[in-house]
Parts: sequence; C-alpha cells; structure tokens
Amino acid sequence: MNGDKIKKFRMIRGYTQEYMADKLNIAQNTYSKYENNSERLPIETIERIASILDVSINDITSTDPIIINNQTPNQGAQGRIEHFYADQKELYEKLLVSKNKEIERLTHYIEQLLQLLNDLKKENGN
Repeated sequence: MNGDKIKKFRMIRGYTQEYMADKLNIAQNTYSKYENNSERLPIETIERIASILDVSINDITSTDPIIINNQTPNQGAQGRIEHFYADQKELYEKLLVSKNKEIERLTHYIEQLLQLLNDLKKENGN
C-alpha cells in the first residue's frame, strides 16, 4: 500500500530501484516487490527507506498525496512547501529544461518532415 508513494519519492529524488536496493542491502527484485505492493514492507525497512529518501515515515505511510508546489512562496509563507525539498526543486527544474529541449527537438523534426513532404509534392506536380 505504501509502494506507490515510495516509488514517487524515489523518482522525485532521481534514484533508481537498483540504487535503493543497494542502499538497503537487498536484491533489486525484492525492492521492486515493495514498490509494487506484492511484498509486505517491514517497519524497519520503511524507516530505512524514509531515511534514504530524506522523508518522514509519515510522508510514506499517510494517505495524503505528495505535493509539489511550483509557485514561489511570498515572504512569510515559508513552511507552506514543507513537502518540497531543495533537491526536489532542482530535479523539477532539470525536468522542465529537459522537456523544453525535447519540444524544440521535436518541433525541428516536424518542420523537417513538413519540408520533405512539400518537396515530394512539388516533385510529383501536386
């Protein structure tokens, strides 16, 4: 039941399942079973996972959703983004940059395909 949250926290951190399994001294397929909720997570393991992910046990076990706030808080609003750690922000910003680069690359690719299509139409007299 906690596996989905653990997976989301792991992905936010940019960690692989292999990395987590290595830190926990377990096999990767065992760790995968934890994330897929196909194997019961002992409380000691939850504590160790929380420590590795730098979150509280409550962050993992609560039914509250993970909140990522991408708005800049006003002065005095510190604490509103208690679930938004500095390294999560850095990863989020890297993902945004990567997304924008991918959009640019795909846009350029589409433009090339459209130009090729127009060239073929001209060759065929259309």
